[in-house]
Amino acid sequence: MPVKLLLRALLVVAVMALQPAFAQRATTDLPGAADHPAVSRFKGSVLENASTENFASLRVLRGPGKYRDKFVFDNTVTVEGRISAYYYVQPPSASPLEVLRNYQSALTQAGFTELYACELTACEKGFLNENYREELLAARKWREGRLNPGSGSSPRELRYWSGKATKNGVDTYVIVWVAGADSIWNAPTTSIVVIEPKPMEGGQVTASLEQLKTGLQADGKIALYGLYFDTGKAEVKPESKTQLDEMAKLLKGDPSLRVFIVGHTDNQGALEANLQLSQRRADAVVAALVQQHAVDSKRLTARGVANLAPLASNAGEAGRAKNRRVELVAQ
Repeated sequence: MPVKLLLRALLVVAVMALQPAFAQRATTDLPGAADHPAVSRFKGSVLENASTENFASLRVLRGPGKYRDKFVFDNTVTVEGRISAYYYVQPPSASPLEVLRNYQSALTQAGFTELYACELTACEKGFLNENYREELLAARKWREGRLNPGSGSSPRELRYWSGKATKNGVDTYVIVWVAGADSIWNAPTTSIVVIEPKPMEGGQVTASLEQLKTGLQADGKIALYGLYFDTGKAEVKPESKTQLDEMAKLLKGDPSLRVFIVGHTDNQGALEANLQLSQRRADAVVAALVQQHAVDSKRLTARGVANLAPLASNAGEAGRAKNRRVELVAQ
């Protein structure tokens, strides 16, 4: 199941109560599923469902805020990358508060800083209805048979926690939802979501020869997202071959064309280190064009400008991904 569908299922189930006839006990883990390496399970719980999507996006609550419009809350961050979702059924003897406090303690000790937490009616009225109304609308309609998601309070305990940890300039987010016993499982349930920002898989985005020509003619430059590097490194990855081929076609088709190869980074890390990294990446692209495609090095000038010329805000991973690029600039 795609993680977006599983997330909706997990987060919606976390606030639903069905008819008593559906009550059951979870006794074994989902075959082939395992805990996330960064978040262990509460002792005695069963992993009932899990899914991972290598590249997707999810909004994470950063703190109290207010509505901007019908579905948009003004204090969230949209994170792109690998998203893993897990749904646990806890031991019937465990209380939702006990489960949440254990996760809070373990994640804090692991280096996560709390972004936002809410419990009981504060979640029901101050967070969930405001931030995930699309998801909750379906849950409310199913559970209560009415369309208004803002009235009444949940018949179950509901507790939420979100946190972030930063290591080597990379942010990892965790969301924990804990709900009280319902008539599905007759035990508390916990939904865990882990978001690990990372760039899209390489080799998927290439500017064609015609796009290169159009970009240079219209703007004097074009951003290239088909050139790939490992985090913090300057070696051009093999997935970059298609983009390099198109750049070589452009240069060989117009012998008079001279260009700057300009490396850009996001704002993660020190400026001086990013300047050096962006310069080395620009140098590596020039070297690839010269060595692999016999382009005259006199027509190519490499420059690195770090995060001094962003295309988007560096406040979120989506903007940072857009800022990590190499640009082809006409001299």
